[in-house]
Amino acid sequence: MAKKSLQVLIRLRKWEVDEKQRALGVLIREEENVLYLRRHVEESLARESAFTAKADPLQRSTFEPFVRRCKMQREALQRALDDVRKRIATAQGELGDAYRRLKTFEITQKARDAAAEAEENRLEQIALDDMGLELYRRRAGGAAIS
Repeated sequence: MAKKSLQVLIRLRKWEVDEKQRALGVLIREEENVLYLRRHVEESLARESAFTAKADPLQRSTFEPFVRRCKMQREALQRALDDVRKRIATAQGELGDAYRRLKTFEITQKARDAAAEAEENRLEQIALDDMGLELYRRRAGGAAIS
């Protein structure tokens, strides 16, 4: 009964590890999305900067507000990136803890299985020794009678 209940706990811990991995995956995809958006803003700024270098002064007048807007977007994206990276670090810690708990149960189960197998082997060896001793006694007793 104890073996089965430990298997249930192992399954529960595996499920917990899987859930933590899924949550971490979502956060990593969120980080990738923020990095993509940040690259997009930088590329837009570079394109506009190249365009305004060739443009007439009237068209350049809209560049300054565009630069301010890009700067605000970069700052917002940096805050979002910092936030998601903090959440990733927390999720990685939680995943590590869940994995350690799982491994503790798996190692305990492996030790229990090894102990049970050793006990089974010991009992089997005792039975074989008894059979061998009995066989020896019969042969030794039979030889004395002959």
